[in-house]
Amino acid sequence: MKKIGFVFTLIAFLAFVNQAAVITVNNFSFEQPGDGKIKGWDLADGAYYVTGGAAAEVPGWESDGTVADSGVESDWPGHTEGLWTGFMMSGDPSIYNLTEHVIAAGEEFTLQVDARDNWTDGSADFKISLYYDVAGVRNPLASTVVTLDAADTWATYSLTIAADTVAGSIGHPIGIELDNVSATGSSWEGFDNVRLDVVPEPMTLSLLALGAVALRRARKV
Repeated sequence: MKKIGFVFTLIAFLAFVNQAAVITVNNFSFEQPGDGKIKGWDLADGAYYVTGGAAAEVPGWESDGTVADSGVESDWPGHTEGLWTGFMMSGDPSIYNLTEHVIAAGEEFTLQVDARDNWTDGSADFKISLYYDVAGVRNPLASTVVTLDAADTWATYSLTIAADTVAGSIGHPIGIELDNVSATGSSWEGFDNVRLDVVPEPMTLSLLALGAVALRRARKV
């Protein structure tokens, strides 16, 4: 009977640990600084408050150049998390956010982003990507291009990748990149609630479960 109980306990622990863990994404819903509409993303590329024109910065997010009409806003077109959301005009540079999570062998990542077609003259194509950073250089891990819902409603778009697919990524920090890849000047896209989850490799899960069960049994002796 005790053996049966041990087996069920082990199964329960395996089920518990075999869950995705949340990776912290700095300013994942664009709530900071939260004090006005901003065009641009960082000081280096000339970001500024639309009202007043003072220099501004959106924590966590960077771009590789000056934007024409992209940044952070509230109210229209709404949001899915908090009060603020990102927006991007096609033709403007992509934005990226480097996390502190270091990629390990066997891990599987899932990126989820809420997005909507704010306005388009044609097709609103949105690219979501994962990359790994090597000495400040972004290297592609995975990406997908989706066409946003033409009904102008928010929807969640996702991307899943196993780290072992790109062996060179192991041991390097993982980051997120977002881009409006529609024809230049043809659309504006909104995005919010950027989430990144990781599932550890199976051996790590098993060792965690066995260790927890062993500790529990030892306490009962």
